[in-house]
Amino acid sequence: MGNVPSAVKHCLSYQQLLREHLWIGDSVAGALDPAQETSQLSGLPEFVKIVEVGPRDGLQNEKVIVPTDIKIEFINRLSQTGLSVIEVTSFVSSRWVPQVAAGATEISVFGAASESFSKKNINCSIEESMGKFEEVVKSARHMNIPARGYL
Repeated sequence: MGNVPSAVKHCLSYQQLLREHLWIGDSVAGALDPAQETSQLSGLPEFVKIVEVGPRDGLQNEKVIVPTDIKIEFINRLSQTGLSVIEVTSFVSSRWVPQVAAGATEISVFGAASESFSKKNINCSIEESMGKFEEVVKSARHMNIPARGYL
């Protein structure tokens, strides 16, 4: 990952990121006087959590099935970068996404903001998906598996 600051390895402060590593508006953040800097940073959350989704979302786009040992190596290399959260699989039909066959310690459900995207992405309406999500989250809670939702 090159010269990525060590602060990026886990949760990092938005304020630190903006001050030290990013541009704000037309000037470098470090060049702002403290009053300008504070006003431009107000309202931002204090921390950002980086969630790597490449093994889950990226591998499903591969044309050939990636062997499990290669997936494990990929995930291990990602974890060596210091990422604190790596999503590695999905509970989906292997008929639809053959790349994601394996087990979980945490799950996510993926909703859609429009009916057309819902139909394309998860092959059901928003209303139908909510019923399915409820079943999945109840099962996860019953097994003490954390669940997260995306829209």
